[in-house]
Amino acid sequence: MIAARPRVRVHVVAIDDEHRMLLDRRPGTQTWALPWGYLGVGEDPSRMARSLVHDTGAAPTMPRVQSVESAIEHGDHFLDVTLHCSAERIWKPTTGGRSSNALWWSLDEISSLELSPRARSALVNAWAVLWPQV
Repeated sequence: MIAARPRVRVHVVAIDDEHRMLLDRRPGTQTWALPWGYLGVGEDPSRMARSLVHDTGAAPTMPRVQSVESAIEHGDHFLDVTLHCSAERIWKPTTGGRSSNALWWSLDEISSLELSPRARSALVNAWAVLWPQV
């Protein structure tokens, strides 16, 4: 049965100052995906996206909405909000919050990774901005 209100998942497409993309490994798989989290009641999606990037030791810019999609998975309704931001990697450890398993990847490195469909789509949409010379 589909719930009356969808759960909201916030994904972030983060690109650092060296044109690397932030990806997070899905638990129990070899697939790399965009960093994401469930949005709680009263939480700000932009704040969550910034936090996902900040947890890696980077200083994110203000995110902007890239896409909003509705999905039904295993009978549950989800609203997927994907935000895009730039980030300066400052390499300072973060205090508090959750630690991140996400890593920054170059184009050459990404080409050898198994990506989730959402990460592949984000890569295609950001291609011209990330690597205009390719």
